Amino acid sequence: MSTDGLHGEKDSPDGSQATCSPSDVKTGTTKKKPSSRHNSKKVSLETSDIEVDEPDANPREETGLFRNLSKRLSKRLNLASSLYPTKNKTLNVSEGNTVNNLKVDVKEQEEKCDSVENKDGKCSSENTSLPLSVMEINQLISQNQLLEANKNINKLEEELLREKEHEKDEKYRQEYTKKVRDFNLLCDKLAEQIISIVTNSFIIAKQDSRSLCMASKVVELEEAADKKWEERMNPPGTNCFRRPRKWNDLWKETVYKSVQERIATVPLLTKQQDVKWLALHLEQLQQTILEDLKIVKDFIQKCYPENFKVFNVYIECYHCAISSHLERIQQKHLELNELYLFLNWVLHIYQSGDVMSHPDLSPEVNMKELGPLLDQEVMENVMDKYAKALKVIISNWMKNSLEEEKTKLLEFETREPELMMDCYHSNMAYDITQMVYECLKNVDHISKKLKGKALHICFDELENLIHCYHQDLVMSKPNVVPVLVVGLNTCIDLRENVEKLKQDNDVHANKIEKTLNNVVKQLNNSISNEILLQLKLCFKKLITKKWLTNSEDFNQIISIAEKYCEEFKKMKPANYQVLISGIHYQFVKEYIAQIMKQRFNCKSSKERDKAANKIKEELETINKMYEEHGSTASWLLPITQELPDFIGSNESELETKLNTLYMDYPDIGEKHLLALLHFRGILRGKKKSNLIKYFNQLVKESEDSITLTHPLFEDIKFDGQLNCMS
Repeated sequence: MSTDGLHGEKDSPDGSQATCSPSDVKTGTTKKKPSSRHNSKKVSLETSDIEVDEPDANPREETGLFRNLSKRLSKRLNLASSLYPTKNKTLNVSEGNTVNNLKVDVKEQEEKCDSVENKDGKCSSENTSLPLSVMEINQLISQNQLLEANKNINKLEEELLREKEHEKDEKYRQEYTKKVRDFNLLCDKLAEQIISIVTNSFIIAKQDSRSLCMASKVVELEEAADKKWEERMNPPGTNCFRRPRKWNDLWKETVYKSVQERIATVPLLTKQQDVKWLALHLEQLQQTILEDLKIVKDFIQKCYPENFKVFNVYIECYHCAISSHLERIQQKHLELNELYLFLNWVLHIYQSGDVMSHPDLSPEVNMKELGPLLDQEVMENVMDKYAKALKVIISNWMKNSLEEEKTKLLEFETREPELMMDCYHSNMAYDITQMVYECLKNVDHISKKLKGKALHICFDELENLIHCYHQDLVMSKPNVVPVLVVGLNTCIDLRENVEKLKQDNDVHANKIEKTLNNVVKQLNNSISNEILLQLKLCFKKLITKKWLTNSEDFNQIISIAEKYCEEFKKMKPANYQVLISGIHYQFVKEYIAQIMKQRFNCKSSKERDKAANKIKEELETINKMYEEHGSTASWLLPITQELPDFIGSNESELETKLNTLYMDYPDIGEKHLLALLHFRGILRGKKKSNLIKYFNQLVKESEDSITLTHPLFEDIKFDGQLNCMS
């Protein structure tokens, strides 16, 4: 990790930035200026490749100052050896007594570092303020004796600041530049060591937490030194070399990068390697987060002063690192089940007792303060992907269901449909409903908003399926009635299930209900039309001269109708009564339409009476049959009496009978009246014109007082030549 820009500015003797080369880091020291009092030769330390000056062995040439300096350095090195373990020595700390012992160790080392200069009372104040050599400081850093190293680096800075104030010659200036460079290299070396320790905190905190304690103390001291320097920066321009060092920022950045690295080490397979790659990854990620944060709480945070709020810092770092990690994952091509896993983990599992709200982490973790794991825009994007994938899945699934149903409909040409609770049955409605419920159940667990989207998609696709299904049903040939009954039952089941979903989405549910109601109505009409089509020839033979003396055709109509009524009992009760009532109406209307066709007219009162009685008898038969099968079209019953009465009554009673007929069936028109008069045998004359005049006056007077409840005659049409078209 680069430390440039985070440790403070590297200053040259004149306050400008000094240049450091990789070779400087390697040597770790500067060559000392040759002494005019003695000759010197260079030796190489066994622990380092750094070259330092070794004074001549001639005691006569040693001055008191040199002896004092040698004695001071010797004492420092001996003290340092007694204070700190060697680099390769491992300190094992048990969890039970680490925190107090380590803090005591740190405090003792601080006190020893502060008092080491005062232990030799014979040394002058000038000598006690001198730092260790660059080589010695470098060695302290390598041995993780960070407090002592940091203290001497700061002394070196103070020394450089004092020397900077004196004007020297060019040669001294060059030597001074080297010292500044060495100072910067030591700062970098110490920062790198702290970075290394913090990066490996999860291992160090359990094995050798002393070094982590030292590193945290150095960061704390330097943060305090930065604040003190900032207070002295009035006026600006106070001399310094590496202020502010901002090692607290460096520490936080290092913690974040170390967390990123740990998240990156969680195995992430490809879909080709394992179809459950995402589920496995999220499970391992969950385990890593929990284990790491337990280490932070139980070990790492005990190596820091309380004001660092270490656990909170790590929590925030994990939160941010996981967020970035998951953002990259959601950019991959995820299938529907993978998108569900992703959303469920982000919205529920992450903040549940399985991860961040785990009892071992409570109560320190506050999910409200952390905020959402992913931005709203990212979550909307993932939910849109889920909705699109869901639409494709549901559309394909419904198409497949429809194809299977079409295959079954073809089989009904040769066999009877399956029965369930005495009704023709198909699994399509159940399968579709289960699929929709399962889909909504899954997304409801994710979010209400996503459930609304999913329901909208399901209803749209269901509406498309219903239209296609309707077309397939009406095109079925032969054995069309059982097929239509199966279709009706399926649509009724779907309608009942949509009703249950109304509370979740009224607008779309109402739209589907309307579509299903229209389809059911059209299928009922298709069944009625299918029956009437089969009976068309039989109805055509009614109300003829032969019909007056022969009931064979009418009996055949009743026989076929009875057979169909039995088959209609295989229909859902919710629609059976509606269908029976509808067919009842169609039969009565078709029967009356035969009278309007004017194929026969009575030539005598005897013939008229006979025709009126036969019409009454046959209409009663129709009404009775359908009433027995559950028809509720009781409004058709009066026509059984009123129509024959008008046909068979005396001419003096016609206006009264017409008035009664009109009051119950106000949709009867002038053309219908003319057709009835033709059937009675009133083809022309004053009586006909008077009845027409009376009828028109009756219609005019009652126009505002009579409301049409059930149409009957208006559905019996005429062409331009007054020919009735049923």
